[in-house]
Amino acid sequence: MSGAVLEVPADPRLGVTLRAFVTAVANDMGAPADQVDDLALAVSELLASAIEGGSRRLRIELLEDDGWTLRADGVGDIRSAPADLPYRRVDLLTGLFPSTSVEGERATIRSATAPS
Repeated sequence: MSGAVLEVPADPRLGVTLRAFVTAVANDMGAPADQVDDLALAVSELLASAIEGGSRRLRIELLEDDGWTLRADGVGDIRSAPADLPYRRVDLLTGLFPSTSVEGERATIRSATAPS
């Protein structure tokens, strides 16, 4: 299994860096363009949740398997509803990727073709 890891401070200025990272890695893995775009949105939401949850760092790992798997550590309480949004971030992620799972401050997102 190959992939890449990026760990950054939970700082809103690093959203561009995270989106560029996941876009480049997903493109290298041959992910479909619509999934690449959705992954970029997903890491933005994960970063926002980390910041709102008071996390100091966010670690993103994108692995190639039968599709791809994104693992995020330090996402804060992604199940809570932010005051400024009419939805929970986890609901958005699940809408994009039904395979999304959350355990504490860790989130895992798998492509439709990745093994469970």
